[in-house]
Amino acid sequence: EGRTPAETAIVFDWDNWWALEYSAGPSIRMKYLDAVKDYYTPLHGQNIPVDIISVEDDLSPYKVVFAPLLYMSKTGFDEKLRKFTADGGIFVTTYFSGIVDEHDLVYPGGYPGPLKNVLGIWVEEQDALPEDEKNAFTYGGCVYPAEMLCDIMHLEGAEGVSSYLKDFYQDTPVITVNSYGKGKAWYVGTRSDKSFYEEFVKDIMKEAGIHGVMATPEGVEAAARKNEKGTVIFLLNHNEKEAEVILESGCRELLDGAEYECGSAVTLAPKGVMVLKKGEV
Repeated sequence: EGRTPAETAIVFDWDNWWALEYSAGPSIRMKYLDAVKDYYTPLHGQNIPVDIISVEDDLSPYKVVFAPLLYMSKTGFDEKLRKFTADGGIFVTTYFSGIVDEHDLVYPGGYPGPLKNVLGIWVEEQDALPEDEKNAFTYGGCVYPAEMLCDIMHLEGAEGVSSYLKDFYQDTPVITVNSYGKGKAWYVGTRSDKSFYEEFVKDIMKEAGIHGVMATPEGVEAAARKNEKGTVIFLLNHNEKEAEVILESGCRELLDGAEYECGSAVTLAPKGVMVLKKGEV
């Protein structure tokens, strides 16, 4: 028996899912699962182990916690997030978070409710965009779309990392980061596209010092299992064609007994699988 050791977690709350999608707005296009997938997909694509946790779970095992679209911020969870961040963790949340409590009652005093102090921002209002309209922002030297919902916010201690490029809220922050204790809290005030999330997540992982199980070409998954006997890596080629992977350590293939040195190139057949025991060579 082995476990997948994860230093990254995504918060998934069923009550939040229900409350958000039965809310009256500001946009019926907001979908909780879409927001979760925005962050899970690039983590999976970079072969970074990630736990899906609830608001009841302990945050201390993780270096990074994502809580996308946390519309319902339950009493006490904000305290856990503050402690996690103050102790050195990286917390990431998004637009339309901290709106209601566990009874679906709106937090007074502005948004994102009890998360305002850890995030260092105040959200004044939201601009809900129709499907055929987009704003934009610059991140890492590239321009990305701002879609569906744009939070219009003010800095209250946080640093503005990126700003909107047009409309009446041009030059106001869209992505912020707040130093809180030993850690940092990030806020992404809009929904963007796949390429943005790939770059943003890559930067967050680099900042946290978290590395994927193995570098693989697109469509090839690498997953690890660990126990007292060592580490086993599973390579799965989801493609319809062969794929080549460069091994980053010596290992033995458990299915056929072949041994490989660090730096060896192995070829996976279409839909092929390899099971590698690390450290055997």
